[in-house]
Amino acid sequence: MIIKATGSFLSNIFFGELKYLDWLVPWRIEIDTAMEHIIVSKRNYYLIGVDKDVVPFRNLRRVSYDAHLFGADLNLKVYGTGVIRARCLKKREAKRLYEYCLEEITSNKRSTRVG
Repeated sequence: MIIKATGSFLSNIFFGELKYLDWLVPWRIEIDTAMEHIIVSKRNYYLIGVDKDVVPFRNLRRVSYDAHLFGADLNLKVYGTGVIRARCLKKREAKRLYEYCLEEITSNKRSTRVG
């Protein structure tokens, strides 16, 4: 199963880094439950390529959810790479991803303690 979240138009206009371009190239985040990894992607501003970060669940250490008036940001703390951000996502989709990531982090910690 793949869980997705994409950028919100209004959130990108009000809270985006480059307000006039972020609505054109929004952030996108996908969780592939079968492969157990997270893909954070954004089309670059030249509209030619896509920048992607792929993170396995086992490297995920912390997830933070920051809600705005029209959207939300997700920050993923990862071993080895620091923090990966997905900005200006739709609130409902970002909240669902956040809750799923929290479940995965807590289940990984439980399995390492027992085994």
